[in-house]
Formats: sequence, C-alpha cells, structure tokens
Amino acid sequence: MFSRESRSPCVTKSSTLYWPMFLSYAAGVVEADGNEIQLIDSPAMDLNLEATLAEIHKFSPELLIVSTSTPSILNDLQVVKTLKSVFQVPVAIMGTHASAEPLESLENEPALDYCIIGEADYTARSLVRHLRGDIANIKDIAGLAFRNKKGEIDFQPEGPKIENLDAVPWVSKTYRKHLYSCYKRYFYGANLNPIVVILTGRGCPHRCSYCVVPQTLNGHVFRKRSPEDVVNEMEYILKNFEDLGEIFFEDDTFTADHGHVRAICALILSRKLKVTWSGNARADVPADLLKLMKKAGCRELCVGFESASADVLQKIHKGVKNTDRAVAFTRDARQAGLLVHGCFMVGNPGDTQKTMRDTLEYAKKLNPNTAQFYPIMAYPGTEAYREALESGALKTKDYNQWLDKDGFHRTTIQRGNLSSQDLVDFCDEARREFYLRPSYMASQMKLALFNSRERYRIFRAFKTLVRHLFKKHGDLKPSARQAPTAKG
Repeated sequence: MFSRESRSPCVTKSSTLYWPMFLSYAAGVVEADGNEIQLIDSPAMDLNLEATLAEIHKFSPELLIVSTSTPSILNDLQVVKTLKSVFQVPVAIMGTHASAEPLESLENEPALDYCIIGEADYTARSLVRHLRGDIANIKDIAGLAFRNKKGEIDFQPEGPKIENLDAVPWVSKTYRKHLYSCYKRYFYGANLNPIVVILTGRGCPHRCSYCVVPQTLNGHVFRKRSPEDVVNEMEYILKNFEDLGEIFFEDDTFTADHGHVRAICALILSRKLKVTWSGNARADVPADLLKLMKKAGCRELCVGFESASADVLQKIHKGVKNTDRAVAFTRDARQAGLLVHGCFMVGNPGDTQKTMRDTLEYAKKLNPNTAQFYPIMAYPGTEAYREALESGALKTKDYNQWLDKDGFHRTTIQRGNLSSQDLVDFCDEARREFYLRPSYMASQMKLALFNSRERYRIFRAFKTLVRHLFKKHGDLKPSARQAPTAKG
C-alpha cells in the first residue's frame, strides 16, 4: 500500500500505512467553514480507481482535492484526468510536490485546474469560498496556481503561515467522522497500533537539506499549539478511538522547543492521563526531559541520525558536528526507559563506500529498537534536489524512476562511483545486517514476550520485512528504463 504522506512516499517494507494527515487537516478546515465534504483514503479503504469513482459518485462533488507526492505524481495526474472526465468539476492537487512544482504540474496535465502551494488548510477554504462566490477575484487567494480566463497559467505565492494553530480543527475529529471505518488499517511499523497521528506544532527551525516537509509545506519557523489544546485533543482521542495503541506527534521535530514539551508533559501528568505517545525528535534532548517524557507516557522517539560521517552531516546541514551527542542521547533514552527508532540515510554529498559502512556500524553501536536505512530521495523544492541537479548527481528527472517496479524506494541519485543501484543494494544489505543480529532478535523476542501490543507490532512488521530481506530491489518497470537524463 502506497503512502503519499510519508516523508519518503513509497510502499514500505514493514507494511506501514500512514494516515492522510495533511489532507485531513485541510478537509477539517473546509468542513468547519460550512461545507459538506467527503474524505476518501483509497489505499486504507482497499479501493481501486473504479471503486473510488463509485464512492465519489455517491457524493456528487462540486470540487475535488487530491493529495499527491513526487514518486506518484504521474499516476496522480492520470487520476486527475479521469476525475475531470467523469465528474466535470474543478480538480486541485495539494502536497509537497504540488507545492514544489505547481506550474510543471499544471503544464503536464491540462485537466488539472488548481495547485495548492504550501499549507493547504486555509488556501483550500479560500478556493471553496471563491467557487461558491464569496471571494470574487481568484488572485486574492494566496498560495494557489491556476489557469486564468485566457487559459494561461498564473499563480499567487503562499501567504503567511498559520500562526494560531489552536484555531485549526482537530484532525482527530476529522479522522473519527470520515475515516474511522479504516482506523485500524493504519499501521506504523515502529509504533503501537492502532495509532492516531496529530501535530502539536508546525515548522522546523533546523535546515536539513533533504527534509521536504519544512521546505515545501510548513516552513522553518516552529509554530506551536497551546499545551492545553494538545492535551484536550489527546483526551478526545482516548475517549473516541477504541483499543488505541498510541498517539504519534508527527511534528517535523516535536522536541524543537524543550519548554513546549515540558509543558505538555506537565499537563498530561496533572490530569493523570493514562496515555501512550511517541514523536519525532532530534538527538539533543537532555536526560532530565527524557525522564519526564517517559513519566508522562512517552514510549518512543523517532530520530534522524542519518550518517556517522561528520563531513556528510555538515554538508546536509544537520546541525551537529559529530556523533558523540547522539551516542549520549541514545544512552540517556535507554536509561529513561524510552525506545528509539533510528533513521539512517546514504547517498548524500561526501558519502563513499567507507562512510556508508561506517554508518551501518554506527547504527549497530547505537542499537535503536528499530531502524530504517534508505537512499537519499532528493525531492523537488529541497536544497538536496538543487544540489543534486547542479552537481550532476541527479541522473534523471523522470518521476517514473523514483520507485522500483514494486513501489519501493529507488533513488535517482548517483554519488561519485556509487550508482543509484549501489545505494539501494547497500540499504538492503544494511537492513539484513542490522535485523539479523542474534542479539537484536533476542531483544525483540524479549520485548514481545512481555507486551502483547509490542508482540503484534513486531510480528506484523517482521512478517512483511522478512519477505524483502533477501530480495533484490531497484528494478524499474519496463516503461521507465529508457527515460531522459536530467539537465540543469
């Protein structure tokens, strides 16, 4: 199942299926403005295109908004073409790719009417207001690319980011109303399931070159919801989602503001909530805060360690000079009783066979509870994409080549003598070496033995993973083998 709203959209090797979070936030804002909506997640609902069209027919829409991603954009635009042909209503796309390449998207598909640029919530609401006559001039809508009356492509840049995030409807209420029938289909390989995913803030103050969401959607200013609004939503989730495993804070960096984290934890404890939660973090959280987070119900932190090479970390603007702090953080997290999901990436500027091997050994040394190894996916709109294009590392701009024939990651980057296939092959090898260590397997069996939810997570994820551990990835579909090369 393909997850468009993953940070690296693809079919995963752990059966993970992400919530359509950003689409759902925008849907909730549009609905709160007095509109009737229908929210469909075809992968979670097991709907093919024909079945999806049948569901939409029941609603008779006046506007269609489609969530897209770079690896799936050509397929997504074909779906847009079909939607336009069948329903004869305006069609818009949103998401990281629509934000990075709005003009290209409109040029590539004449049936596409609009591209929403950046945060979609209020732009989608304004577009609906325009179509119902409340906003006369479409040029008054910030963050929208469109065709003018002459059929020419025009656009208005995105306006200011949303400052008052407490005014945005809770995404969990949108999930509950429109997606609850497939609630238990969403599965995150590193987390306790069923899972509900929300944001406590948007934007990331850090400048990692590869991270697509801050550079295309959320920006680099960390805007926070009030701790009261966050914890109120947590209480709502506890009451309205049966058999909840955990809540996941999908902020770009949940721990970007340590004071904000402390305030949320203090409120959870003062209300005596029995809740399990996890979130995205950097490896710079102090030991005392890790202990407080654990006390307040935190189970795991998802951390981008990326590389063992100080040179690589500097070139991707990770903001760390060496790995010593990450080693100390992982030790402190373990002592606090927290699990860690580690992310490791290869194919960045400065990477060689040696630095990649060092990164694998680094992953083994850190020994997180779960780990993912992936080749650099340089998405349009990011500094990493611009660097790869300018340096010649980007071998093709054909979006068909971003995934292999089975929908798994297939990078389009070649770094020196390391081909894109070399990068994919190394990640496959790293995955085998990390997960097949006897000490690691013993630790997972111990974890599964004493916790039924962990047991379900471990066996479901491993059941899918084991099918891919010895399989070669990276082969293209036949139609994508003779694609044009990239030009600056």
